[in-house]
This record gives sequence, C-alpha cells and structure tokens, in this order.
Amino acid sequence: NIEHYKELRLPTSRGVLITGPPGTGKTLLCETIINQVDCTKIYVTSDSVSNVGDIKQVYNVARKLSPSIVIIEDIDTLGGLDRRETHDHPLLGEFLNCLSGMERNSGVITLATTNYPQHLDWALADRPGRFDSRMEFGYPKEAAREAILKKYLEPFNTGKIDLKPIIKKSEGFSGAYLQELVQTAFMLAFEAENYEVETVKIKDTHLTAALDNLLKQRQEAKKERGVVETTADYYS
Repeated sequence: NIEHYKELRLPTSRGVLITGPPGTGKTLLCETIINQVDCTKIYVTSDSVSNVGDIKQVYNVARKLSPSIVIIEDIDTLGGLDRRETHDHPLLGEFLNCLSGMERNSGVITLATTNYPQHLDWALADRPGRFDSRMEFGYPKEAAREAILKKYLEPFNTGKIDLKPIIKKSEGFSGAYLQELVQTAFMLAFEAENYEVETVKIKDTHLTAALDNLLKQRQEAKKERGVVETTADYYS
C-alpha cells in the first residue's frame, strides 16, 4: 500500500524488531514473509555482514530494487551492537545511518530478529524511524501449545491421546521443543515396535516419556547457563 502512504506524505520505510526466546517462531515468520510477499527480499546474517561498508551496500541495493524487505537474522550477533558494552562498534554507526540518515529508505522495510534485545544499542532498539515497532514472540500458552502439538501429531497414527497432562507440564516449551517432543515420542514408539513403521502408534506413554526426557534435558541446559528460570520480562 505504498502509494496510499505517499499520498498522505507518510514514510514508506519501516523497521520492525522481532524479539523472543529461541525456537518461538521468529525465523519461521521471516521465512513465511519471504515466501508470500512479492517484492525484493534481502536476507542478512553475521556471515554476510562483517566489514565496514557491507551494511551500506545492502541498503543501496534495497533502495534501488524497492519495494524491498531487508531481513536481518539475529541482529545482536553482528558484533554485539551496544555502546554500553563495547563503547563503540564500527558497524553500529553504519547501521544507524542506513536506517535513518541522509538517504531516504523509500519503500524499504527492515525486519530484524534477536534473542537478546538488551544487547542492542538504545539508539537502534528504541528509536522510531529506525525500528518503529516491536513484536514479541514469547513461549506459547496452553491453547497455542495444544494447537502446535496437534499439528505436529497429524502425520502419525495416535489413536486417542489425552494431551491435557502434556500441555500442562510443557509450560515454557517453545515451538521447537514441542516439535522435538513429538519426534522423540515417535522414536520411542518406533523402537518399541522393533522399527516396523507400519505398526507404530504414538501413545500417551510415549509422549509422557518423551516429555520427562526433555524436561531433564532443559534443566541440565539451564544449570549449565546458570539460569534458574526465564520470564517474559527478560525479553521486553
């Protein structure tokens, strides 16, 4: 709808920062947009942006081929763009100027994902005109966990399964962990049937065993990081 914005003399550029824990769907959202939106898409990671001038080149191309979407995956990995921690970073000033500088980003939308918004410089993360809006992808709540589990269970023979205990005990699981829960349950059922895929049926017992395994795994991972529990406030 760029033409409508032009008529009203509104900016046709936009920056959206997508935040949240790992595995909650940030990258999936970007993939969906790439596949559904008919315009130029430029995908940027820390592997493709490492030297001074790289970011400027990205936005030069985005402006020339607009309307365009610049997708920056894990923006916090681009050198840890926070002057509170590193005093200055050669890429930070370039980023700030490219997002809101002398040249207008007409028809350029920037989407950036991060697991750690607190590692971004204030002038980058909290400045309309650079990143105007923020979308938080938190851990799915009960209804969402139920929908995700049912979706991942669709291809399998399950019979009647009571998902309520699984949904309740899986609080704090990301979509990625819920997918792993179903895969682990299938592996347990597959092993129980002596690897005869035609007779495999995922049962409550398989899901419960898989959940217990993943809960232990998560607990160990948290201990290694020195984390007792994470909260939604951590990502806001």
